[in-house]
Amino acid sequence: MELRHLRYFITVAQQQSFTKAAEKLFTAQPSLSQQIKDLEQEVGVMLFDRSSRKVKLTDEGQAFQIYAEKALENAKLAVAAARQVAQQKNNQIHIGFLNVAEIKVMPQILAQLKKTMPDLKIHLHSLTCMEQIQRLKNAELDLCITRFHLDHPDFENIHLLTEQIYLIAAQHLHSTDRILKLQELKNHNIIMCEQNASPVFYEKLDRLLCIDQLEHEQLLWVTNVLQHINLTNMGMGFSFAPEYLLRFLNEHVKIVQTDQALPKLGLYATFNKNSQNPALKMITQALNNTTSI
Repeated sequence: MELRHLRYFITVAQQQSFTKAAEKLFTAQPSLSQQIKDLEQEVGVMLFDRSSRKVKLTDEGQAFQIYAEKALENAKLAVAAARQVAQQKNNQIHIGFLNVAEIKVMPQILAQLKKTMPDLKIHLHSLTCMEQIQRLKNAELDLCITRFHLDHPDFENIHLLTEQIYLIAAQHLHSTDRILKLQELKNHNIIMCEQNASPVFYEKLDRLLCIDQLEHEQLLWVTNVLQHINLTNMGMGFSFAPEYLLRFLNEHVKIVQTDQALPKLGLYATFNKNSQNPALKMITQALNNTTSI
């Protein structure tokens, strides 16, 4: 039995729904359901009654919940205590980030940290939004930089910047300056970032395009920025891209004007506001003072 099983169990019990729990945990619903089944098999009893619309704890599940919550809380305290000692001894900080932060945020912040705290050990972790949020909640990261504004009483968010999303394509796919109706995209291939890789980006585009209504054959799914750039530069289809990616496109790719306004993406630094890490306090002060990037 692993701590994640207890965390999954408690979240499902609180939400009384596998779907809502999966959203809160930033994981896929089928994967969450399987983890709970594995836990029930290991414990040897059914922990949830799935017969009604709401998922409810069985009597056995209620008994299990009492000790599961204590175990998880003790684990969090143990991690926090160990990390605090390590920070005091080693003077270090763990920062998660996206590619956009590496370009637009990190250089200035790292330069200031190195100048102010030259002996500070900085650990940088290039991770997806979902991976960062999960590691932050597990106290494996001190700070994460994602597209999420995390609504949680233990965490604080700093808004860093807002980026416009653009429709882009190789010139041969749209050779004129004519404004393109978004409905016309159903006649073209579309390069699309997978939901798990960038859920906020996906949700904004889904509201615009109703992705489920598009033909599967016309969607080219990518899981990272490099794939996104390469397929776009190769002229494999139309693509939606945040502003920072435009610098990596070749001279044959253009911005396509659309008949509808395209959404914008935010970027946020998120951290545990109860942390005693002096390096974190310094970096959050620096981020708060960064008004334009």
